[in-house]
Amino acid sequence: MPRMQQNTYLSHAKNPELFGYEALRVNEGYRLKGAAKPHSNQTTELKLGKNNLPVIPIRSHNRLKRMNALLDTASPVSWMEFGASQKFDAEFLGDETYKVPYTGNLNTGNAAAYAAAISQLRLGSITLDNALFYVRMALHSLGPMARGIQVPHVDSVLGYDTLKTFEFIQFDFLRNQVRFSSGPPYVPDEQLLMSAAKIMELKNYGLVIQGGLLGIPTPIILDVAGEYHFSRGDVKMNITKQVSLGDVVYRKVPTLLLPTYDGPPRAGRRMLENYTVTICPKTGIVYFERFPE
Repeated sequence: MPRMQQNTYLSHAKNPELFGYEALRVNEGYRLKGAAKPHSNQTTELKLGKNNLPVIPIRSHNRLKRMNALLDTASPVSWMEFGASQKFDAEFLGDETYKVPYTGNLNTGNAAAYAAAISQLRLGSITLDNALFYVRMALHSLGPMARGIQVPHVDSVLGYDTLKTFEFIQFDFLRNQVRFSSGPPYVPDEQLLMSAAKIMELKNYGLVIQGGLLGIPTPIILDVAGEYHFSRGDVKMNITKQVSLGDVVYRKVPTLLLPTYDGPPRAGRRMLENYTVTICPKTGIVYFERFPE
């Protein structure tokens, strides 16, 4: 999108405080403090796409305004395509002297992105207030943020910044569905529980747990949007002999090399879909449960 056209939209930016956010000055510009807010004590179940593809329909308070959202636990922030942001009345954040650009380490496909908020979204029967997205200033595409998904068209990405505002998010890969809850903490089935892996805080990354490579403790990103088993950027190999996600151990794991990537290794959906995976951000635990007989 031409810079002049971008400036036209950015000139109408609203004060972040109107949406419950605080703009903090940092070296590279501004960052926002705050988070989206799910309404309390609500639960919903939504179907995933074909073959457990983590794309779900979401809408605004207006039932006619709908879009497809990719659930991307590996992305530290949420994204929206420019056209979808206009359809959903997203408000860019800032004022006449500053805006809030994306300054993280993800590849945006050479397009600028700016923070914007949507006053209300609906995920099934759950209401989410003041959801924050970075709007990619390009027409008709989320670029790399769509993770190569062609069908259905991906209009937005719910990253870990949004997902972690829920009490828990459960990927039930056996039933091809995802469950969101803002109610009581999740209690796993002790007969099915295989592992309770601790969530780690790692700046500029999404959902990271304590894992291991060949028995050596290693942070591992959980990437439900990734169409692969395992990926790493430190060494080229087709198979990793042993990967641990908490107490769950995988052997001879097919591995992709990401040559320009220097972050932690990533466990993709092909590893994760062997279990029911329940992410509990408030308690800092990811549960892995085997499927019932």
